[in-house]
Amino acid sequence: MRFLDRSTAGHRLARRLVPLLGGRAGAGVVVLGLAPGGLPVAAEVAEALDAPLDAAVVRPLAVPGHDRPVGAIADGDPPLFDGYTLRTLGVTPAELGASVKRERVEVHRREALYRQGRSRLPLHGRTVVLVSDGLTDALTTRAALHALAADRPAHLVLAAPVCDARIAADLRRDVDTVVCLHLPRYAHAAGPWYGEFHEVTDREAAVLLRRYTPAGGRS
Repeated sequence: MRFLDRSTAGHRLARRLVPLLGGRAGAGVVVLGLAPGGLPVAAEVAEALDAPLDAAVVRPLAVPGHDRPVGAIADGDPPLFDGYTLRTLGVTPAELGASVKRERVEVHRREALYRQGRSRLPLHGRTVVLVSDGLTDALTTRAALHALAADRPAHLVLAAPVCDARIAADLRRDVDTVVCLHLPRYAHAAGPWYGEFHEVTDREAAVLLRRYTPAGGRS
């Protein structure tokens, strides 16, 4: 299964989510896109559910000279590290202090840029749907889920058009519901499952958030 682009994938994902959420749709639902790539997908879901849209910003933590992330960080949460990778590289969390500080600053920069002065949407007691363009990285997604869970939503849903089957199974314990349209055994990156898969810019992310959650609008 391949998707034409993120918007098409989001539309198809929304068709799965609307009947699943049923009476939860409306004021009780908040949709968050794993930013920036997940936002065009999440926008289609928010439109279908008549729900506000917000961004979940997570940054990977890396060791210089190595491509594989060893951790991830979301706003307000301590870093989440991959212990196995740290041990393999012979690195301790303390040695990544500079990287943690740098990426936390970047999380705050992106959140401010995307929201453009709007407050973060309240999640307590609501149904929260976290949408990714492809569930191919357990570490980044888990960091986002842990940050959202701290706000004590009533129901936490993880949704993506394509999901690595192993990662989806691993993350089921972190959420109430996982929704995937396509579950290949291996999916190392989201791009190959799309016909068009451009890098979502900060400006595009900000425009999407402004369109679906205008100042003084739905919350």
